[in-house]
Amino acid sequence: MKNIRDRFALLVTEVTMALRGRLEPVDERGGGRNTDEGFHISGGAVVAGAIAAGVAAFVARRLGALG
Repeated sequence: MKNIRDRFALLVTEVTMALRGRLEPVDERGGGRNTDEGFHISGGAVVAGAIAAGVAAFVARRLGALG
């Protein structure tokens, strides 16, 4: 029964995606909707988080909180 349910879910997903492309207008303006831009934004967020953690650890050590 699970196999039938999985196949039906896949079929519904494929039909939905096929209809979505025909029924909805395609927005090609960009502006953060692009997957490549999303990877760059998330990569920058990771780097910024690492820098913030390093600065916080430095300040905490200087204040004597980290021994």
